[in-house]
Amino acid sequence: MTSLTPPDGMNYYGPGAYRPDSIPEQPVQSQDFSHSKLGRSAGFRLPWGGTQELMPSNLFARWRPEALRRIEKRGDLLAETGDQGQLDHESICYAPLAFRSKLINVFEVYGKGFFWVSLPLGLVTYLMHAYLTGSTLLIALKEVWPFFLVISGIPAFMWLSSSLVFELFPRWCVKAGRGPEWELNRRTGLVRVWRYRRTIPFLGRRKATVIEAPFYEFDGWVAGGATQYGPRFDFILCHRYSKLEVHIGDILLGWHHVSRPCYALWDFLQNYMDVTRPLPEFPVLEPHRHKDPVTAEHDRKTGRPDRYWRDMDDETFKQKEDELYSRVLHIDTEQRPNLMARKVRYAHMTPEDMLAYGRGRRDSRPSRAKSGESVRLV
Repeated sequence: MTSLTPPDGMNYYGPGAYRPDSIPEQPVQSQDFSHSKLGRSAGFRLPWGGTQELMPSNLFARWRPEALRRIEKRGDLLAETGDQGQLDHESICYAPLAFRSKLINVFEVYGKGFFWVSLPLGLVTYLMHAYLTGSTLLIALKEVWPFFLVISGIPAFMWLSSSLVFELFPRWCVKAGRGPEWELNRRTGLVRVWRYRRTIPFLGRRKATVIEAPFYEFDGWVAGGATQYGPRFDFILCHRYSKLEVHIGDILLGWHHVSRPCYALWDFLQNYMDVTRPLPEFPVLEPHRHKDPVTAEHDRKTGRPDRYWRDMDDETFKQKEDELYSRVLHIDTEQRPNLMARKVRYAHMTPEDMLAYGRGRRDSRPSRAKSGESVRLV
């Protein structure tokens, strides 16, 4: 295993790095900015502490072993463009790509998706037309090919053209955007948010305003809502003492019809920021594990293989994904006391807050888990 850069692992982390056992006493929360918003009326705050080794299954499977090996072979194209985004042992930093990169990605994702959905529909329409009209297959094909071309040909063209452009001109396709939007830094324990002012023509790009606060001053919130397809849940980090919100769930999770993936994401973020424990077993973080002192020491003691995820076959990885999905379904977030309530007096106390003091009952809040939450997380 590669030797550590810092001679003393504890000096590697900043004095404000997040350690659950050394959170300072927090100011009283005089106003709950998140709770007072009409848009948060269906939302609820998640408890701190008691985390499990979990993360949302769709986040876990976003970088499969095959994709990690391809990245190793091709190299980091984003780094060559000056992209400021990060996902490693130091921080999770989101920096959106330029417009053309987003457009190519949209063409590929939606083109591929619509093609595989429309292909069976087109074939069924073609066969039914031949059967109902009594035409031969050749004549029926001539009659329905315009319809087939529209529903399947256009998505196929979007998919293939975007893939071809990326294969031929990868460095042109991957272009960094204006800069980062938010960051969770494991080494410093800070959450940073960039605010960009609108660019004025001919005056150049204006400087961004950077806002930062300790990770322990943020609470994980699940924002509930409704769509024409049913309920939806989003994960948001909300600053306890201001109106600052960080929509981390939009990027790392997306929205779901159930709340449990939001619970798992909150556990993952706490585990990632906690420098008293190793980095979470997240495949995309594996190439950076030896750079984090606590993680490197843990891996040395446990004998963890350096390429545990990258050398894994697809069948084993799928099994790991299914096991993670099952564990997320049984996550115990709703029964946990909010350990942060021992350090801060919230403006609105919840049953989880009262449990932290040894008062209240675990069943005082109705379970948010519905029978429909057994649907596969995708």
